[in-house]
Amino acid sequence: MYKVFFNDSTIELSSEVNKSSNNNIVQIVESECYRFVNQFISAIKYGVKVQDCLILTQEINPIWDYFRSQFKEIPAAGGLVQNNEGYFLFIRRLGVWDLPKGKIEKKETSENAALREVEEECGLSGVKIIKPLDSTFHIYKSPYLPDSGNLVLKETKWFLMNYSGSETPVPQTEEDIEEVRWVPFTELEKVMENTYASLRELLQKSLPLI
Repeated sequence: MYKVFFNDSTIELSSEVNKSSNNNIVQIVESECYRFVNQFISAIKYGVKVQDCLILTQEINPIWDYFRSQFKEIPAAGGLVQNNEGYFLFIRRLGVWDLPKGKIEKKETSENAALREVEEECGLSGVKIIKPLDSTFHIYKSPYLPDSGNLVLKETKWFLMNYSGSETPVPQTEEDIEEVRWVPFTELEKVMENTYASLRELLQKSLPLI
């Protein structure tokens, strides 16, 4: 299954309807999938509100490959960092809580990129990767690309990390990061009330397994 976020909407590709999807989707598409993908992308290009939808098909990979081909792809990586006290590291950027992440540079592995972004955005060193988490996908319009091809599909590869040091986190202000905070488990609900839908879903899926 693949799930892509765009603003407050989602598009899913799956071979079956699972319970969590069925609670949120507005439209299920079982035929003319390629045509629907084209309509979905056209709506995004022209700023038309898109509804949560599910493409139900047994040919997920070919349709997913076609979907991806319609966008400029930018790979990214980031980390869900936990310290020895069990607190989780969050950044607040432009008023919204997020996890440290960023673009994967050329010839850089996703693991190295995720560690670098944590170090740069939070001022910590000695962070270690524990295991990979699920990737998230989201679509946005880039102001740095021509209008004819400014739709970006960003896949962010996430990793669970551990930090056992004693450094005080320092926000990378040149990246519009206003605050870096260690958040105890008891306060995560407040953070998830003011974060992105894709990140909220990642946390809801990952935290019970940690």
